[in-house]
Amino acid sequence: MTNIRHLGRGHEAPAVFVDWVTVTQRHKGGGLPILVDGVCVWHDRNGLVRSERTSATSVTGSHDTAIRVGCDGGRVYLSGNVGRFSREDNLFNFGWAGTWARCNRVLLGVGLPPFSSSPGFSDEDKQFGARVSRLDITANFATGNEGQARAVIRWLSGQAIARVKRGQAGDESMWWSNTRKMFKAYLKGVELMKHGMSEDEVVVAWCKRLGIVRVEVELKRRLLRELGLQQAEDITDEKLMRVFEEHTEILRRVDRSDEPDILAHLPARSRVYAAAWLKGQDLTLMCHRATLFRHAKVLREYGIDILTPRNVIDFPIKVRVVDLQPVSAPDWYRRQMKAG
Repeated sequence: MTNIRHLGRGHEAPAVFVDWVTVTQRHKGGGLPILVDGVCVWHDRNGLVRSERTSATSVTGSHDTAIRVGCDGGRVYLSGNVGRFSREDNLFNFGWAGTWARCNRVLLGVGLPPFSSSPGFSDEDKQFGARVSRLDITANFATGNEGQARAVIRWLSGQAIARVKRGQAGDESMWWSNTRKMFKAYLKGVELMKHGMSEDEVVVAWCKRLGIVRVEVELKRRLLRELGLQQAEDITDEKLMRVFEEHTEILRRVDRSDEPDILAHLPARSRVYAAAWLKGQDLTLMCHRATLFRHAKVLREYGIDILTPRNVIDFPIKVRVVDLQPVSAPDWYRRQMKAG
């Protein structure tokens, strides 16, 4: 059994980076170079053109990296992990300012104008500002070793996020997704090897030795609009840090179910449901759905989630506590980033 007790000693905030970004910007007057991979045309039953859509082309870099870039003459589009572009890995990526600068570097490299995050102050000019439709923010955590990293993934597989569908790939990765966001957690060392790096690489060995778990939050168009982060000029590293903290609440859940006297501290009316859950009983057979959710809300304040099935076996279980520690880039990695 594994409990995750801390996000970091003293509630230390993790370093948050930007991974994937999708940006579009309209330009007054048009007249920009055409850069497309193809054009899709829709006709009606009479053969008349009803709509057209251009598809972006792929700009390739070193280390088998690529970014989608396009321009139809009046609108510039970029989508991809620009921090990873032409780098061997993105174990530690860049903040918002560094990501934005790299986006513009890619555009200038293909002969397109850079994105502008400050188009003007009038309502008319705002429509020509750079707009973000996807933004992935990430952070790395050290668990101590690869075994504990896998235990963290297994622990996450037993958690629940309201109104979000869950998926899992063994004890290597977990994800929850809906139309507004995606939350992912995975073993970074394993992911690096899937992208072609060998187990003997310094970066991979470092990830496996420290048990690095990458936590990633993908903000989709709807959520970016709700958060007021759709306009590039409104995005800051401070805002992204707050959003990451809010949407990784699952990592700060305290599981107190292993405490021997936990029942004595629970409200009397909810105690019977907690006791049944601790024994592995199916609570849906004990009460109505509304009653279950009412007590679940109460017990969640005490670190017990009775909505998540609990696996129980009849012999004593050793509880392993994993302390998730935010990690910063080591000196050898910083030198590598500057060289790139």
